[in-house]
Amino acid sequence: MTKQRTWWLSKKWGYAASVALLPYAVLKTLWANGVVILASGKGIEQLHASMKTSADPISAFLYAKGIDITVVLALIASTLAVALVKDWGRRIPRWMLIIPAGVGGTFFISICLATFYKMAVGTIRMTDTPEFDPWVLLPVYGGFFAWGIAISMAAFSFGIRTGHYARSDV
Repeated sequence: MTKQRTWWLSKKWGYAASVALLPYAVLKTLWANGVVILASGKGIEQLHASMKTSADPISAFLYAKGIDITVVLALIASTLAVALVKDWGRRIPRWMLIIPAGVGGTFFISICLATFYKMAVGTIRMTDTPEFDPWVLLPVYGGFFAWGIAISMAAFSFGIRTGHYARSDV
């Protein structure tokens, strides 16, 4: 293999995955802090009430401080993506990066495809949740789908680049 990488071996997949969930994280942080964006004031109030009454103790505590637990998970997912492209990621056993990235990517892609299908056939309708703007789907499911594709490709690329037969020029 030459020094020039093919597109599927590029480290750019990991960098793309590392930023794919940032719009989602920003949106959820704004909501946790009471900012009304892509949702009505009533929607934000319902979200806060739900977090106070139905969330587990850790999630409820963090939410009260303006931190949504899913934002923490998004940051962990972004860190996983960076580990697939940075030198410090090679110090971690390969399977500890490849398995969560592959499973997580496949799961996110599957959830998004199922959701898009249900929206197309009318099982899920945005009119059922008037508290949320239809545009909320873009940072949420758009980010999830982009992360799923990018992290899967990053894991695939990492697996090839760090495999037993990988050369130093790959």
